[in-house]
Amino acid sequence: RSALLFAKVITSDLRDVMKVSISKYVMDERLTMYFKESSQHYVIDTTNKCKEGDYVLIRELPEKKGEITHAIEKIIYERGNLIDPLTGKKCAGHEYIDDIKRISELFGKKPSYLE
Repeated sequence: RSALLFAKVITSDLRDVMKVSISKYVMDERLTMYFKESSQHYVIDTTNKCKEGDYVLIRELPEKKGEITHAIEKIIYERGNLIDPLTGKKCAGHEYIDDIKRISELFGKKPSYLE
């Protein structure tokens, strides 16, 4: 079995095929700092549930099909539906949606991104 990789869906050029970006940190020995590098791969989406902006787990295929080298194993985060893994609450940035709603009810103003 091959390793699972965490990736973000960038585009969907063809039907059942998505282009994903995999980010990793690479050490620069001269500066002794890590820098972010990304690589892009074409993956097969057999479920047809992925959309642009989703975060997914992908696995390398046993046999490459042209430029398609990986397959989507599981959708981790859907675009616009981020859930904190510790509490299970929905998030918007670094705040919980429940907290934003409670504060906006206190002041009588509804944030535009909750509509």
